[in-house]
Order: sequence, then structure tokens, then C-alpha cells
Amino acid sequence: MISILSSVLRSRPSMNPYRSRQRIPPQPSHSLYREAPGPCASGERVSTDDGQDLLLRPIRPDDAPALMRAFGRMTPEQVRSRVFHALTELPEPVARWMCDVDPDATIALVLVDADGAEIRGEGRVHLDPATECAEFALAVDPDFTGKGLGRLLVSRLAEASRAAGMREIWGDTQAENNRMLALAKELGFTLRRENDDAGLVRMSLALAPMDGSGEATTT
Repeated sequence: MISILSSVLRSRPSMNPYRSRQRIPPQPSHSLYREAPGPCASGERVSTDDGQDLLLRPIRPDDAPALMRAFGRMTPEQVRSRVFHALTELPEPVARWMCDVDPDATIALVLVDADGAEIRGEGRVHLDPATECAEFALAVDPDFTGKGLGRLLVSRLAEASRAAGMREIWGDTQAENNRMLALAKELGFTLRRENDDAGLVRMSLALAPMDGSGEATTT
């Protein structure tokens, strides 16, 4: 995995070092995210299903140490589901890269403690204006799973992707990741096995285009 990460770090900066399987590198786009509804730079107060207060905000360059600590708390199963490789720690160069995103190509959100010290959930989409599709990935602190954080992150990422002009949001997960598959079904995603890898499931959700008022149209 380290060699893969090193190779990606030497490649185009728009590529995602968290995903060696990405088929189409995201291209620069004029994202509407800055003007779209959703968490602003200062953050939005949210609560877990059991009442714990967190802050939802875009990722920042100074989040790299907290992101590395969050990765270190993930279970081996979570790591494999997120990066498709066995990895015990997130290399600092990759953490810094992931926290310093190009907002025209990537939307990355974090859920942090009320005091901002630790990251409890992280999700991102990589925008591809050529196909008008957004690839998503997310991770939740093991102590915070089952509390609605994944649902919140995916929902907000879908909203932001729609506002950025994407027509679909999609992601791959391992076939045994029952929690993620159940969440995807709950949110209306279509699930299908990958033709080239029976161990992976492709999750995809069509996004209704936005009308002139900024609201999603219905069909």
C-alpha cells in the first residue's frame, strides 16, 4: 500500500490517494458548493442519535493530525472497507493532502467533537464534471457507529454533489460491509456487484437536478 500511496502522491493532485481503484480521476470543475446550502466554514451544530453534540464542517489543512488519530482508531475491518488494503496508520503526507482539498474537485466534511479536538466522522466526494458523477467515501469512529453519523454525512454529501451539478453519487464497498450496505439501501441507493471484483458492491444514487430556485426538482 505504501508504494501505491507514493505513486499517487507523485501523480496529478486531483487524484484521490485514499482510493487506488478509482477509474476516472476527477476533473476540475466550478463547484457551486461555496454558494450552496450546507455547512459553512464555521460549522454546523448537530447531534448524534443518542444526543451527543458534534460540529459538522468542511475539512481544513490543520485537521491532518486529528485525521491521522481518527484513522488509528479505526478497526481493521473499517480500514479495509475504506482503503481496500490492510494499513495500520495514515501516512502524514497523505493526511496533509486529504486535508488540503481543491474545492472545485473535492468536497470533504468532518464531524468533530464540540471542542474540535477529535474527528468522529469524515466523508468526501470527488466531483467528475465529465460524467457528472461524484464518488463518495466515508469513515466513522468505531465508538460513534450506529449513531446516525454515516447517514448524515452521505445525505449532506449528496446535497452538495447535487448543488455542484452532479447527476449521480456513487461508491464501492466490500460485500461483507453489511452496515454500509444497509445504510445505502435506507437512503435509496441501487446496489450491484462489481463485474471485475465479486467482493465489491457498487452503490449508486441518481440525484434530481436543481431548479432555478436552488431546490431539487421532482420527477
